[in-house]
Amino acid sequence: MTIQAARPRLTTARLTLALLTAALALQTLAQAQGTPLKVWTRSVGTQQDAYKAIGKAYQAKTGQAVEFTFAGTDFEQRFARAIASGDLPDVVVNDTAQLGNLLSLGVLLPVDRSKVSGNKDIVAAAWKSAQGVDGKYYGVPSSTQVFELYIRKDWRTKLRLPLPRTWDDVSKMALAFTTKDPDGNGKNDTYGMVIPGSTTRGYASWFLSTFIWQAGGDFVQPAGNGTFKATLDTPAVATAVKYVRSFICNKTAQPNAINAVTSDTAPSFYTGQAGLYLTGPYQIGTFDKELGKDKYEIVSFPKGPANSDALAEGENSYIMKASKQPQNALAFASFLASPEGQKIGMTYAADGIVVRLPINGKVNAAETRNDPRWSSIQAVYAKNGHTVPNVPNWTPVRLLTGEGFNRILSRCDSNVEQELGTINTALKAELDKQKVLAK
Repeated sequence: MTIQAARPRLTTARLTLALLTAALALQTLAQAQGTPLKVWTRSVGTQQDAYKAIGKAYQAKTGQAVEFTFAGTDFEQRFARAIASGDLPDVVVNDTAQLGNLLSLGVLLPVDRSKVSGNKDIVAAAWKSAQGVDGKYYGVPSSTQVFELYIRKDWRTKLRLPLPRTWDDVSKMALAFTTKDPDGNGKNDTYGMVIPGSTTRGYASWFLSTFIWQAGGDFVQPAGNGTFKATLDTPAVATAVKYVRSFICNKTAQPNAINAVTSDTAPSFYTGQAGLYLTGPYQIGTFDKELGKDKYEIVSFPKGPANSDALAEGENSYIMKASKQPQNALAFASFLASPEGQKIGMTYAADGIVVRLPINGKVNAAETRNDPRWSSIQAVYAKNGHTVPNVPNWTPVRLLTGEGFNRILSRCDSNVEQELGTINTALKAELDKQKVLAK
């Protein structure tokens, strides 16, 4: 008689546990073999090369490859499709002003600031840009910037004009650049101020913000208990809007100002169409290459009626809630914020920098680039940088004000105060929708 050993019964519970253990083992093995970290960035041209260089450096440090997806002006549309299909990346590097929008979509994973390697080296102002209205952090800062006035130095010198010290000086320079043939070609083909006045992504609002603050106005004002009062219907805001509109109505702005986006306005400056441009330092590499650093200069925009504030913004590395490797995602965000990551982003591609001003206190912009111009830019950020108001979701505010400002800029005979009243009413409705309107 043959006696067979009894076989253990594989219960459903044990089978489930065995399958789960195997799946976790496979996942661990896949990560050990370097499952790529998926990262999306808003970047074009050589900016993409800079990010690839950061990815290679991160891989050399950690052993994990980075799979990038790049997009430009259609970033939001592609991101919306990814949400709908459930195919989100691990990390999204995007504007600081997008924080509220991403939170409203429910896609962000909170960040424990204490677990970010080198977190104490990241400057406080940058950390603030990654903080929600609930006080929690939802990203790791990666870059920041501040707006200054770029001037065709060769034009200014030819016309023997001093550097502008007031808003009125800028207007006079714009008129001279338009009417006095600063390029000496004998043609009436130059203009003064470059204006991105399009409604796309709220560019008109984005451009006007510096002037609104310098005039002493604002979009909203805190009213206590996390609420805000809409304040676009004030004399200060009207002063700012009228000032910017004067360039268009006096025909001292480039002809397509009303419909222009930033991809249009940068060439307007470096090809010699117009000689004044309020913009960020991300353009320096392109202007040096296409125009030559000896032909233009960078100065703080002259003080307005109230102050010298200038738009300051930047980018954060946002970690997606859907990420299956959040620890690795945080490690990449930390690396991008580290001195090594910052320096690669600042220097890899001169005309495609992805770290404009460093958010890491151990990194000096001028020394890293061996370019003293960056010292003044970093100083303006520290002294006069002004970020957008901390409403829960700034994106719809920028879009609705961009539409309204564009309407005002395009009609030289419209009543600015009346139009601002209409925009302010729409802003109140948006604040009410976000449940932060002061009653």
